[in-house]
Amino acid sequence: AQLVVLAFQVSWSENIERLLSDKIKVDLQSALQQIESTLGILADLVLADQPTVRRRKLEHLIIEHVHKRDVTRALIDKKVDSATNFEWLAQMRLYFEPKNQNVLEQLKIRMANAEFHYGFEYLGLQDRLVQTPLTDRCFLTMTQALHAKFGGSPFGPAGTGKTESVKALGNALGRFVLVFNCDEAFDFQAMGRIFVGLCQVGAWGCFDEFNRLEERMLSAVSQQIQTIQEALRQQSMSNKNTLKIELVGKSITVNSNMAIFITMNPGYAGRSNLPDNLKMLFRSLAMTVPDKVLIAQVMLYSQGFRQAEILSKKIVPLFTLLSEQLSNQSHYDFGLRSLKSVLVMAGNIKRERIKNDIQNDDEQEIVIQAIMDSFVPRLVADDLVLLNSLLNDVFPNATYNRPSMTRLREEIENAAKQMYLVCDQLWIEKVLQLYQITNLNHGLMLVGPTSCGMLFI
Repeated sequence: AQLVVLAFQVSWSENIERLLSDKIKVDLQSALQQIESTLGILADLVLADQPTVRRRKLEHLIIEHVHKRDVTRALIDKKVDSATNFEWLAQMRLYFEPKNQNVLEQLKIRMANAEFHYGFEYLGLQDRLVQTPLTDRCFLTMTQALHAKFGGSPFGPAGTGKTESVKALGNALGRFVLVFNCDEAFDFQAMGRIFVGLCQVGAWGCFDEFNRLEERMLSAVSQQIQTIQEALRQQSMSNKNTLKIELVGKSITVNSNMAIFITMNPGYAGRSNLPDNLKMLFRSLAMTVPDKVLIAQVMLYSQGFRQAEILSKKIVPLFTLLSEQLSNQSHYDFGLRSLKSVLVMAGNIKRERIKNDIQNDDEQEIVIQAIMDSFVPRLVADDLVLLNSLLNDVFPNATYNRPSMTRLREEIENAAKQMYLVCDQLWIEKVLQLYQITNLNHGLMLVGPTSCGMLFI
């Protein structure tokens, strides 16, 4: 998957650059049509009966193609007609230079005035981040910080994709990213040992919720970070691959590929203010509200839905209404993670229907079934009526036929008789819901009062 996506990125960059360099006529429409036709082919393939690994590869390719399609559309809308236009230079571009004698330097990545060699770190089939304009802005800011040998500091509320964006940037550059969740237990020596390891292996360190460290710790850590960054600048100016520095009493060699990032949630209780000498070492970026509609659209595309643009504009407002109007329960979650799990479930239902040769392929009905199968088992009784009402408002005239699962009902009743249990329809429904939710989640938690039959379910 890593190689296939890289090959497509190189091909797209070279194709767009060639079209923009055409002195006679710049025609990006041909590149856009090629991407859209490829997207159609990939959407058909992902719905076919594929091995798990191959389907993941196809999903990664669809996510990348949708992003490149949106970028190409933006270039056309802004009438970009030159390879030196900033709108084009601000995009992440990959170039393959086979004439370079050093094999590890043949693949180059450029973004604005920053240039990097691809790290060739094997990353495997990781979940691919859906790139939005906010992600692109984060990549642009972070790459310029890396070019100047500073650190990156995305900040904003929880669930906006700060840490995931740093990890995605590392994946794009072929770097290994290690995430450390900071808390009050971190001391000067612990941070020093982490920095020593990062410097020696050339990995990226992302310190999540960095402002949870004590203020006296932050000031001391800033000296260590400044020492590392100064060494990186000296390396880039002298073209040396190695340079020795002193950290926590050890003389170590700094790998030029290493980088330090911090993420912060300002405004939360128990957070420290960063001292000025530490702020100077990082380039900050505000990450506020993620584009949930675009994320849902790309996720639906990757699951083979043709009406992704229409459905995404309905399902995201529905999640907003559910979070605002349903009762406040500790186990309720209507955030991005829950949205993603529902969309993946919708893709599984669509593939199951195709596999069983079911003629009804109404994509709206499939999404409603995924929502019902995912949320009905979690909701308390009073919220079920409100869920049905909101579904009718967002998806008017939509029909939803619950799967009967007659055979499973009969087996449940037989098993209950063998255990000398008296089971009513509500209890059977809960067993069926438990079966459905096991197909979605690995970890399960049954919530309810004592003596309600949770153990027997």
